[in-house]
Order: sequence, then structure tokens, then C-alpha cells
Amino acid sequence: MTRSGLILGACAWALLTLLPLAGVAQEPTPPVMPKLQDVELPPPVQLPPPDTVPEAASRPLTADEAAALALHHQPAVTVARAGVATAAARTAQTRAGLGAQLGLAATVTEAEDFGGDEPYGGLPSPYQFSATLRQLLYDVNHTRDLVRQQQALERVAGASLTTTQAELVLQVKRLFYACVQADRLVEVNAANVRNRRQHLALASARLASGLGLPYDLVRGEAAVADAVYGLTSARRDASQARVALAELMGLDPRTPLELVAKGEEGSVPDAVAAAVDLALTQRPEMTRAQAAVDASRHAIAAARTTNSPTVTGSVALLRRGETLFDDPNAVSVAVGMQWTPFDAGLQKARVAEAEAGLEANQAQLESVRLQVIADISQAFLDLKTAEQRVVTARAQVANAEEARRLAEGRYRAGIGIFIDVIDAQTALDVANTNLVNAETAVAQARAAYARATGASLQAVATE
Repeated sequence: MTRSGLILGACAWALLTLLPLAGVAQEPTPPVMPKLQDVELPPPVQLPPPDTVPEAASRPLTADEAAALALHHQPAVTVARAGVATAAARTAQTRAGLGAQLGLAATVTEAEDFGGDEPYGGLPSPYQFSATLRQLLYDVNHTRDLVRQQQALERVAGASLTTTQAELVLQVKRLFYACVQADRLVEVNAANVRNRRQHLALASARLASGLGLPYDLVRGEAAVADAVYGLTSARRDASQARVALAELMGLDPRTPLELVAKGEEGSVPDAVAAAVDLALTQRPEMTRAQAAVDASRHAIAAARTTNSPTVTGSVALLRRGETLFDDPNAVSVAVGMQWTPFDAGLQKARVAEAEAGLEANQAQLESVRLQVIADISQAFLDLKTAEQRVVTARAQVANAEEARRLAEGRYRAGIGIFIDVIDAQTALDVANTNLVNAETAVAQARAAYARATGASLQAVATE
């Protein structure tokens, strides 16, 4: 084709292209509305409360107040207290062997006298009465060692009670802050639903003006549905956490609880060595383990005197006659001794058993010491890490809020796409969730640190 032919062809193509533009301005094509199903937010599910609610649980509770209620109502504490009472009763039973014991006996006999030289025809006297007072005089301190052993076991029971209380306080506080965390996550998810609905309204307005895309509306509705689903799940988690907390506190699990979001007070020193020294003197586990060692040592001392001589003294009064109030017929004083020089190896076996118990308890004491140091170390690391995560999470929230603001502005101005708004809101929801989790971890770590140092019961009123 010649050069002139090419020019004519280009002019014809340009003419055909520009002819529609020369006519009357055409109406814009109306937007095609997609088929969507609106997402309704269901109401929160309420658990019917029990018929009676303790007065102390009917007001807003802090973590310390919730722990105090648990110490009062939790059956596990009652069981531990019963163990202390049992140990005290066993000590009293063993100590009774050191005191004087009085035995009384009386007999009334009815008989017919057929005569004879002997009184009452040779039959027993109508009234017989005896009183015997016995006292342990000497047993090579065997009974005293048994008493000391029981006293040490009583201290073991007391330390076990304190351990149970301290562990319960920690568990209640952890679950308390988990409930607060669940409540805050409900707020985060509720804010997410509100923001998603605003973004859906923005996409709908842009589509109605002819500037938006139908897919933006579909994507916005799907984001609302996802946010509503997350809010419903958060509400369920918050309700279930309260049920678990009420049960742990020893209350009816249906008890409605109103919690005060107040974190643990106090600061954690950087001197871990000082905290370890404090814990080794305050932790009830150390007291319990040391008391068990002491009990084993007293058990060895008692086992070594198993077949030692035992000397007892007694005073007896005997009365026979026609009445119980006549003068006594006889008064006797006696001293007795019991000794088993050959016991077929009983003493040796008991000593061996007690020594093995001492070795085990000493090893347990060392194990507890290491566990206390590990608890302090882990609690310290958890707390410091949690505090660092809070700083990071706050920066993450600030950046996510700014990113969402910019994405919304770009979309309103027509220079951004709707998927950027969706992604920015998702990032903000994740950032807010991370902040809630990080701040909850700080409160839980502080409670764990107090438990590790043995100071968890000091702020709780044990009524």
C-alpha cells in the first residue's frame, strides 16, 4: 500500500472513532446492585442466675476480692484445713502418752448368803471399786520423739494449707484477668463490627454514585459477617470464662460476676537474687519440705528406742464392802518396767525405714529449692517480656489506626481501592487484640511473680 493510502486509512479510522463522541452526551450506566443478605447482630446470650447470690459476690469485685471470696468458699481450702485439724489431733493423741491416766472400775454384785464362816458366804463383796493412776516415768524419750515427729507433721499440714491458699489465689487471679481480657476483646470485636458497617455504608454510597464497584459491596458485607461472627464468639468466651471463675471461687457457676479491671500493683525489682532469697524464706513449699525433714529426723530418733526399757508408775485404790463410800480397803503404789531386749530385727528395720524417709525428704527439700528459683526466674522473664510486648503492641495500634485513616481517605478520594480499607481494618483489629493480650499478660505475670516470691497472700483478706 502506498503512503497516501495509509494516510487515508488512518483518517477513516479516526473519523469512525470520533463520531459517537460528536453526538449527544449519553446517560451513565446505572450500577448493578449485587444480591446480598443482610447480617443481623444477635443479642448476647444471658445465663439465668441462681436463686441466691452471696452478698459479697453481688458487688463489683477486684482481683484481690475475688481471691478472698475463693479462700472462703472453695472446698479445696476446707479440705486442707481439715488436714491441719487432723494433724493437730494426732499430735494430741501422741502427747497423751506423756500424761497421767486415771482408770476407774466399779462392780455391784447381788448374792444370797447361805451362811458360813466367810463374809457373804464366800461370794464377792456386793460393792467393789478401784481407781488406778498411771504415769509414764521413763522410756528413753521414745514418746517425746514421737510427739516431736507429729508436731513437725502438723507444720507440714499447716504449710500445705498455705500452699493450697497461695495456689488458689494465683489461679483465681489468672482466671480473673482472663475474664477481663475476654470483656475487652468483646469491646474490640464490637468496635470492629461498627467499623465494618461504616465501611459497608461507604462502599454502598460509592456504588450508588456510579464510582464504586459491586464487588466492593460484596466484600464489605462479607467483612461485616466475619466481624459479627467474631463478636458472637467473643461474647461466648467471656460468658464461659465467668462460669469457670465462679466455679473456681467455690460459688454457683451461674453467679453473675461484675469485675473491676484493676491491674496488679507494685513493681518488680531487677535484683533477682534478692527475690530468690526472699522466696526461700517465704514460700510455704519450703516450710513444708523443711518440716518433713524434721519429722523424719524425729522418726529416726523414735525408731532407735523402739525396744528400749519403759518404766511406769501407778497408784491404785481398792474398796470392797457393803457401800461405795466406806473407807478404802487397800492403797497400792507400784513401779513397773517393760523391756524387749530381742525383737527379731524390728528396731533395725524401723530405723532403716526412717532413714530412707529422711533421705527422700532431704532430696525433696532440694527439689523444692530448685523449683522456687525456677519459679522466680520464669516469672521475672515472663513479666519483663510482657511489658516489652505492651510497648510494641501500643505502637502497632497507633500505626494501624493511621494506616486505616489513610486507606479510608484514599478510597473516599477515589485514588484507593476498597480492599486496602478491608486490610487496614483487619490489621487494626489484630493490633487491638494483641494490645489486650499483652496487657493481660502483664497482670497475670505480676500475680505469678507475687506467688513465686511467696507474697501472694499478703494483699488478700483471709476472713
